[in-house]
Amino acid sequence: MPTEPRYEMLWDCPACGTSKLLGLTHRHCPGCGSPQDASKRYFPPAGEEVAVENHPFQGRDKQCGGCDTPNAASAGFCTSCGAPLDGSKEVRTRDEQLASGGSFAGDSAKAATEEHREAKQAEREAVMAQHAAQSGHASPPPPPAPSTGSKALWVGVAGAVLLALFCGVFLFWEKEAAVVVSGHAWERSVAVETLSLTQQSAWKEQVPAGAQGVSCRQEQRDTKQVQDGQTCVDKRQDKGDGTFAVTQECTPNYRSEAVYGEKCSYTALTWAVSDTRRSGGKGVTPAPSWPAVALAATGNFVGAQREGQRTESYTLNLVNEADKSALSCTLPEAKWGSMADGSRWKAQVGVISGAVDCAGMSPM
Repeated sequence: MPTEPRYEMLWDCPACGTSKLLGLTHRHCPGCGSPQDASKRYFPPAGEEVAVENHPFQGRDKQCGGCDTPNAASAGFCTSCGAPLDGSKEVRTRDEQLASGGSFAGDSAKAATEEHREAKQAEREAVMAQHAAQSGHASPPPPPAPSTGSKALWVGVAGAVLLALFCGVFLFWEKEAAVVVSGHAWERSVAVETLSLTQQSAWKEQVPAGAQGVSCRQEQRDTKQVQDGQTCVDKRQDKGDGTFAVTQECTPNYRSEAVYGEKCSYTALTWAVSDTRRSGGKGVTPAPSWPAVALAATGNFVGAQREGQRTESYTLNLVNEADKSALSCTLPEAKWGSMADGSRWKAQVGVISGAVDCAGMSPM
């Protein structure tokens, strides 16, 4: 079974300045003997990779709790200070490095150190937040103030949120008011539908039975995504033992492809609203009634008629006792008819909109 290519990470000795030491081979600086610092390991420049041959991967290095020296995962004692490694933490690995434009970006011990520092800071903040949540205390202070550009962004976001809150309060602000019923109005309607022969179109499987003069042609019906090759990029992955592996990460490419079907035109009998009969009035007496509907003919032939949708509306006219402004509500018939002219009600009225919370009115 083929294995992924493996290469040595690099590190720079902070004591004597020797650079590009090998992460697996040079556990100590050959110039001054200083132990390797795993947090300073970095990826080599493109073209300077040193291959690792016949080195079995045993896991991430253990970091000595006494001197911070990285040791092989199989080690029982630190090779630098001799301290036992039982319970030692694994070293932190670098973020994966993806090739861009066919090559890898430059890396350095400084970049590695900064990446480790940011990771530790994020880890500390997460632990502090967890402790604060468990203890019920306030969250720890926020991180240092953002840069000028970030400040401007946050000011803009905060301003937008405040504006939205203000508009919401402004538009939906209500106050209690005493209202008096000043009148009732109602309207009812019945649609009259006529059966006629109309020109229509639909996909072939949707053409109704009995359609006449059916004529079909090919048309684009939809678009589907079809896989068309893939894009691959090389990826470097820090193994945590002084080496890194090179693998390939591929994502599929897609192209749009038209989907065709048979679109048909035809004529068919269709019911359509040809007239609307209405009735209406003011007051609760006489009781609301439906308009009389006289149909020309009934059946299933051109020109036949039938009753369609029925609609009804019941409006209650109100007067605000405080400022004498006219208000209105649309209510179900039963509640509309039960609220007598001259009766007083307590209602919530929009300060800006003047709209009444009709469902929430209660007698005074």
